Amino acid sequence: MPRRKDQAARREHLIQATLRTIADRGLVGVTMKNIAEEAGISPRLVAYYYPDLEALVEAAHQVATERYYWSRQQAVQDDAPPPTKLARLMHSGLPRGNDRLLSQVLDEISVNAGRSPMHATLMTLLFDREVSLYTAVLEAGRATGDFTLTERVDVVARNFVALEDALGMHLLAQNSSLTLERAEEQLASFARATTGTDVLPALDEVAG
Repeated sequence: MPRRKDQAARREHLIQATLRTIADRGLVGVTMKNIAEEAGISPRLVAYYYPDLEALVEAAHQVATERYYWSRQQAVQDDAPPPTKLARLMHSGLPRGNDRLLSQVLDEISVNAGRSPMHATLMTLLFDREVSLYTAVLEAGRATGDFTLTERVDVVARNFVALEDALGMHLLAQNSSLTLERAEEQLASFARATTGTDVLPALDEVAG
């Protein structure tokens, strides 16, 4: 049992090192040597756990996808009213704080997703799951009368995720014309136009 725990801990350490390497160097800069340097171990030990670099990158991508999704899913697990849940989803959809690393990794990998069926599948899965979060909140808000949707719920949900992705890409690229505050304003404007409700991206409260 201790050996299994040690191996699991070592693999987790390598995954974290891979995520940091992707975020710092981009996918094209990821090598066994760079990951080993980040992890503080020898390349030979990295190869012992992950003989194939692509397999390690895919494992890191899968971890990033799962953690990013579940961090968003947890924001809407309670019994808060739909506008509050929508505010939380909007807040979590832009790169910030502890989730910024995962956002950087996912952004880097998305550029190359078309060259890898595995990466493309993971990106598709994440997109669909994020859309499902918005769909559930929007449908609940329509049922309670909090939202008056101007388009089909699936269209609005997909547009929310697509807008987040586009804004996040510019924020991560340090586009000087777009700040986090301006990105939040754009999400709030879209929410107002599609739900008829003033909702600002926030963790625990709704401005209206």
